Amino acid sequence: MQRAAQSMIGLAALAMASSAAHAQPLPPNIAGLWNFEAQLPDVCDFDGTARLTPTQDPAEFGCELTARQYCPEFDVTYVVEQTCTASIVEEGVIVQSTIVNFIEGEPSVNYRPDNFILTITDASTMTGKLFGSEEFPAEWRRANGAIS
Repeated sequence: MQRAAQSMIGLAALAMASSAAHAQPLPPNIAGLWNFEAQLPDVCDFDGTARLTPTQDPAEFGCELTARQYCPEFDVTYVVEQTCTASIVEEGVIVQSTIVNFIEGEPSVNYRPDNFILTITDASTMTGKLFGSEEFPAEWRRANGAIS
């Protein structure tokens, strides 16, 4: 009888743990292709594309991005390939990048990796800040039909 009671308690604890695990919603799936832009000073334009891929952790994504910074007044264009990680933290996303290659433009110590702190606005939009050489308003929009 005692053994049956212990088994029932064990099953009840397992059911409660399972129920608690299911009670916490999964983070949103931000995997897919994204276009982004940031509002730099009037003399420069900044935009690019990113591809976020799922990992085994539903709140972590691998990513690669290509950013383009065009400053016609200074006759400078950078196209920079970067690897990155994207982490969902509460209702936001932190993108941390590492420069891989300067596709266009001479490598420069003044060009910093393009890191972002974003808020998920809806399934196709994230807004926040670009942190590079300075801090600038930024927006990410899901590329048309691009959900992985």
